[in-house]
Amino acid sequence: MRAPSAKALATREKILRAANDLFYLHGYNATGVDRIISAAAVTKGNFFYHFKNKEELAVAVLDWHRDLAFAEIGLDRILAEGSPRTALLKLVRAMAGRMTCEEASCRIRGCFFGNFALELSAGSEAVRQKVRHIFDGFRDLIQSLLEKARAAGELRPDLDARAIAGMILALMEGAVLLDKTTQTTTETDHAVEFLRSYLGA
Repeated sequence: MRAPSAKALATREKILRAANDLFYLHGYNATGVDRIISAAAVTKGNFFYHFKNKEELAVAVLDWHRDLAFAEIGLDRILAEGSPRTALLKLVRAMAGRMTCEEASCRIRGCFFGNFALELSAGSEAVRQKVRHIFDGFRDLIQSLLEKARAAGELRPDLDARAIAGMILALMEGAVLLDKTTQTTTETDHAVEFLRSYLGA
């Protein structure tokens, strides 16, 4: 099979970026295909060449947004600098900051993946499975850092890294959800400080 041309890849990127922004701002159900096509400035033929329907687009956007998030927070740099415990706290703080936004004029939209989970877990099996896969990846990353911190003597040797990784993920998702309702970063800030204390930093 011939690789897609640079033009085709650029068109796909435009669709993904437009859908990402619209899904984040308005939600999946409130965003129609025609609106995405208009925002991306592509034709309907272009859209359906790359995606057979909106659900398939949503699954692709979830992967695209994850990669964007890791690039924007500088995941490779965070993992390469400092101790595993320090890297974990930097990762949590960076992801929380990205979800809550630090500019005074910014509206807190919450977690992109959490928003999809709330809206579509009972409505789209494909989306539910993709969100689960992404959350599992986050949990695996946190667990890996906890295990490395434990091996380095930074954490208690009896710490259950898998269970704690799930608790950290749940804590941050819950904090961001509460901050979305108040449009403040109060709960997220408290959650990060709690983790700093709990992990002995």
